[in-house]
Amino acid sequence: MKKIHLWVLPFCALSWLQPIQAQDMAFTENEEYPLHLKELASIQREAIFSGIDSLKKLSHTDPIHTAEDSLIFHRMRKIQKTIPLALNEKIKFYIEKYVSRNYNPYMSKLRGLSEHYFPIYEEILADSQLPDEIKYISIVESSLDPHLVSRSGAVGLWQFMYATAKGYDLTMDSYIDERKDPYAACYAASRYFKEAYDEFNDWLLALASYNCGRGAVRRAIERSGLDNPDFWQLSPYLPEETRNYVPKFIAMTYTMKHADAYEIVGSETDFTWSAKPIMLQNNVDLNRVADAIHVPLSTLKMFNPSFKKNIILASVDKPKRLILPETSERNDSLLYAALNNVLAPGADIEPTGLLASKSSTHYTARRGESLASVSHKFGVSVQDLKAWNGLSNNTPIVGKSLIIQKEERLASRNNQPTAAKTRNVVAYTTYTVRKGDTLSHIANRFKGCTVSQIKSDNNLHGSALKIGQKLRIKKI
Repeated sequence: MKKIHLWVLPFCALSWLQPIQAQDMAFTENEEYPLHLKELASIQREAIFSGIDSLKKLSHTDPIHTAEDSLIFHRMRKIQKTIPLALNEKIKFYIEKYVSRNYNPYMSKLRGLSEHYFPIYEEILADSQLPDEIKYISIVESSLDPHLVSRSGAVGLWQFMYATAKGYDLTMDSYIDERKDPYAACYAASRYFKEAYDEFNDWLLALASYNCGRGAVRRAIERSGLDNPDFWQLSPYLPEETRNYVPKFIAMTYTMKHADAYEIVGSETDFTWSAKPIMLQNNVDLNRVADAIHVPLSTLKMFNPSFKKNIILASVDKPKRLILPETSERNDSLLYAALNNVLAPGADIEPTGLLASKSSTHYTARRGESLASVSHKFGVSVQDLKAWNGLSNNTPIVGKSLIIQKEERLASRNNQPTAAKTRNVVAYTTYTVRKGDTLSHIANRFKGCTVSQIKSDNNLHGSALKIGQKLRIKKI
């Protein structure tokens, strides 16, 4: 295809609008003119007064024939950030498709869902120092449907195959599929894109490899005989699906960025509340959590699409993320009890089974004992022993005072001796460590709280804290 020399653009724009004189382009704020005419006027003014150096080149650009082409080109140039965008016949085809009347309901649904998922993606991509635009890949992949399963078996918002997901540490078992978790899957995708860009040094090739695999891109480069090709140079050597994949991404990026201009209004979704992720270190019954925040179980599971059952299995060494809708009718006492597997003081709740309460004891390891023998003696796992005491496989334990956490089973409510015993359970609140926090600062936040009490309640040996760490704080 023949490329246009972009320095011609200002003069071409003038020739397209021959009947319109320069003075006709001086719109006032009170005059009613179609949006596209105002934008075209802005293109001309900017091109004329800023000069040719202000025109940012878009790669693989076909000749611009119409005023609509010019308008899209101008908009594309303004939204381009890190990932190079383009404008050619294939991209225009997908733009026309996405902005068409038939596609409006679909695009409106995507815009509505993006209000829930995009803030999650944006935070993770920023933390990973990756381009914000990558979030639109999730739309191309799954239409923001966490339960989507492709014909090839890819699953979730970012469409991970099982083997690839395992390689990026996503958990998939009878209780959970983290390919459906918006946080876990986006972190995994971020790792992939970082590695792909480091290898190919071209963002569009990195995105293309997400569709066909890095091996396929390597083989295409070998067949092409090109040194450091960009996506458009390599495109003829890539699979047909991948040749369309990047144009779809660019067209979707453009359309979603200019949704208002095409009357794409976000449709309502069931994500009525803002969401807050918390990390769990013990098993949790989702039924009790749903009761505590006054939402149906189905709504809670919609916010947490990765959980296959109503029980979350979590531990200190294998924590799990729970996304909580922040409802105005939340009962904090019930929620604490649900998240920590205890009965809340005075709460009228019906436990769904046996509840576990943890108590700690100390044991000094003797000569000849190992982690395995101590774990067998107390009926706990080696992994738990290591997690409770900050040990590695090679850490000597002889003479060490080891923390042993015992789970005491409490019978369901019908087997409780008296209601008074339920009310004597000590109440705690949960505090999330923030940047700059120290134990003394946290202790000062809560009445009657001391540093030694926080250490004791949380099995802390030193004063080191991690951002995001959850601490149990006794209520006085």
